Amino acid sequence: MTVDEVIEKIKAAIPDAQVEMNGADCSMSVIVSSAEFSGKTPIQCHRMVNDAVKEDIISGRLHALSIKTKAL
Repeated sequence: MTVDEVIEKIKAAIPDAQVEMNGADCSMSVIVSSAEFSGKTPIQCHRMVNDAVKEDIISGRLHALSIKTKAL
């Protein structure tokens, strides 16, 4: 799975997201900033990002994704 594919999936799920990626291949880290995170717990924000790539993690296309979130 490419960095661009991960970014596309996150932005499809969270349209106003600002996404910073590090890593390559199947292990990546991401920092996602969004106004949609306002008022949500960190776990809720992480679930939103994780849900965007859930199928890829299940299928093995994406092995690991370290997630950090920020509310705008």
